[in-house]
Amino acid sequence: MDLRTTLSVNESFMEMLTDIKNRGAKAEMILDINGLERAEGIIKEIHADDPKPYIELQDGRMIEEKTIAALNGLFRPEYSGC
Repeated sequence: MDLRTTLSVNESFMEMLTDIKNRGAKAEMILDINGLERAEGIIKEIHADDPKPYIELQDGRMIEEKTIAALNGLFRPEYSGC
């Protein structure tokens, strides 16, 4: 089985997303929205105080934080063996 580097249990990607935005770096993600799909881009806005925290990419795409399965090679624990 292939093992992946993961977040701690109950940890979110918000801190990492903020760091990526502040550096102007590209966010490369695997999303779980009715199946796994890829997304990438520069983060324009982070809406952490929203009831469903989300990010907005420069291309206008809005992504809920909870749908991010992996961010720049770091996975949620439930995806560690994918």
